[in-house]
Amino acid sequence: MAHSPRHSLLSLEMGTAQAATDVQVAPGTRRAAWYCVALALVPVVAVVASLVIARSQRFVQHQRNSYLAISDYPFTLTNVNCDVVVFGDSSALTGVAPQVIEAKTGLKTCNIAQPNTTLAVAGTFALDSYLQSNKAPKFLVIQFLAPHFSASFENGLSTEGALQLVRHRLDFTTVKLFARHPVDALAFSEFVLRSAMFDRDRSGETSRRAWAQIEANRGMLTVPGPPLQSCIGENEQRNPDAAYISALRARYAKSGAHVIINAAPYPACDAGYDFYAKALAGVSDNSLPKFDIQLFNEKAHYTREGAERNSALIAGQIQNWK
Repeated sequence: MAHSPRHSLLSLEMGTAQAATDVQVAPGTRRAAWYCVALALVPVVAVVASLVIARSQRFVQHQRNSYLAISDYPFTLTNVNCDVVVFGDSSALTGVAPQVIEAKTGLKTCNIAQPNTTLAVAGTFALDSYLQSNKAPKFLVIQFLAPHFSASFENGLSTEGALQLVRHRLDFTTVKLFARHPVDALAFSEFVLRSAMFDRDRSGETSRRAWAQIEANRGMLTVPGPPLQSCIGENEQRNPDAAYISALRARYAKSGAHVIINAAPYPACDAGYDFYAKALAGVSDNSLPKFDIQLFNEKAHYTREGAERNSALIAGQIQNWK
């Protein structure tokens, strides 16, 4: 029996409706999909929340880590116009005393050195920011540990370096850097959230003590601890990158500053001394100083006496150039 066109169209519509009903997503499947979406958003929300927290002043004020507590120091210096600016890694942060240089040369001196873990991520960002907010110094002293006389390549996100960029340069470049290192970004986020919620120094004493010290010493930080009595392992032996050092010198000489790039004093008991004394000849502006281990209180960090002795050597270099 033949069907009319109207009857055929009605049958087709009913069949289509039935098929649509058959392929409807089960409620359990929808719930699973939303669960996956929520799960995927957790790290995103955590990273965003950590960025907001890390940029707050309370976060650094309640840090237990002295290096993180004082990480803003170079960015607070506006129109201080120091005649001598000290930059470099933690060997400069703990090993160059501005007061000693100033007393011997009569030149106002400040220290804006950073831990090497910061330099590896942020590079010379702190120095460049200082120069944008102050007159160019007469002398720029850059000091590195002997193994650090090469470009600091970005191999990941250290906590110190990531914190500096988040607090002072949270732009598209920094976001891309975080995106290239998602695992490190999550680790940084976890550190910030854990520090803010569970591991913070509620009294703020660590931050106050560290800030009082660097303000009194114009940027130098002496790490608490007794003098070492013997070498702690051996420093790695890495050939210096003369081209990198030359480019660094030329870049900052354009400001009119006389650039001095020094190798930090090396422990006399470390077997690598002879290697670096030879490798750095003609690369650094000083002959590699050899210090007794008692002038260190951590590997690559100096006691107050060690810092003052090193600073007197730097003052002598400046006086020779004056």
